[in-house]
Amino acid sequence: MPSVFCLEENHDEVAKFLSDLRRTLSISGQRLGRLRMTGGFRARARRQTIYNYIDFASMDRITPAAALALASEYDRANSLFDIEELLQAINLERWKAEVRTTLQDVGFLSLLGVDPPKEHLEARDGVYAVPFISGTKVDGAVIDVMIRSLADFAQGRGVGDSDALLSRSRVYDGLGEAIQNVEDHAYPDGAVFAYPIVKRWWMTGAVEPAKKRFNLMIYDQGVTIPVSLPRWSQIDEFKASFVKAFNREFVPDDSDRDGETIAHAVQLGRSSTGESWHGKGLPLMREIVENASAGSLRIFSRRGAYVYRLGQSPTSKTFPVPLLGTLVEWDLYL
Repeated sequence: MPSVFCLEENHDEVAKFLSDLRRTLSISGQRLGRLRMTGGFRARARRQTIYNYIDFASMDRITPAAALALASEYDRANSLFDIEELLQAINLERWKAEVRTTLQDVGFLSLLGVDPPKEHLEARDGVYAVPFISGTKVDGAVIDVMIRSLADFAQGRGVGDSDALLSRSRVYDGLGEAIQNVEDHAYPDGAVFAYPIVKRWWMTGAVEPAKKRFNLMIYDQGVTIPVSLPRWSQIDEFKASFVKAFNREFVPDDSDRDGETIAHAVQLGRSSTGESWHGKGLPLMREIVENASAGSLRIFSRRGAYVYRLGQSPTSKTFPVPLLGTLVEWDLYL
């Protein structure tokens, strides 16, 4: 268990842990499925729980974005294998208070049967967080409920016209576009995954009214942005521009330039004259930040990371260890 569970600060350890966790939960789920067929399930399930116990007490800090990715792995396993008996929290009294708070806020502890689903959402240290939601398709009503709950909370604590501010920043459009990308590209027919997958996205958000700050993130466990690029309608333009920028062909299976690939896809959309690029996809995700007073966009996908902070040049990086999915996070000051 990484002591600092943060993709920006400790990417490789966190990515490796999540990959190992997917493997462990998949093997355990498949094993319990066989036990259900042969009998003796409950007695063996308890032993399996202890065998698979992960010591969260060794974690010193976890970010909400990384907590969302962690929760998605447990939610995926339970959706596929119905293994609630395995998803148990042990020795909670030893967990760091900050870690437990973050995991509780994103809804992770509810997956483990520790906390019932919240009926009334609460502020903690001035921050109000929405437990994660998940789906398979673009659902404007679901996005609207989450954003409006954050806006209403901020409005009730002195942030005037918070809903209008969010609308002007195009947060609604950005989240819808992110989900549309998942639906269109993340889980294509014929894609090969090492372990069974669910074709879903996971989303959560938080608001800090005193700073007019909104934090929104979405995660999927799909083929990642670099792998999905060949299916984009603008791929020919992307390939030509990639050769011009890097003096080499774009090869989706080559992950050594994932950071530059993601950054180039964002920038190409901004500089392209083609109408199909404007106000859509990765460029729109950056536009959300540009419509705010301050803020940042972070994208982690396979081995690549892209970070854009308003008023600064974007940065990108390629890590040694791949993340088995794509995480997009906005931190907005309206």
